[in-house]
Amino acid sequence: MRSPHGERLARLTQAIDELAAHGLADLPPDVLAERVTHICTLVEGIDPESTRRRAYNPRIEN
Repeated sequence: MRSPHGERLARLTQAIDELAAHGLADLPPDVLAERVTHICTLVEGIDPESTRRRAYNPRIEN
C-alpha cells in the first residue's frame, strides 16, 4: 500500500509519461495546455510551496 504522497508521485509520473508518449508535436495546443496544467496541479499537490516560489520568481512566467 502506498502512502498518499507516494500515490501523488505515481499520478505525476504517469501524467508525465503519458505526455512524453504522445509527443509534444502530435498534440493540439489546447490538449497540450490542458495536460501541462494538470501536471502543474499535481506538482502543487505534492509541493504546495511551489506555487508561492513560482509567483515570486521573476524568471518564470505565470
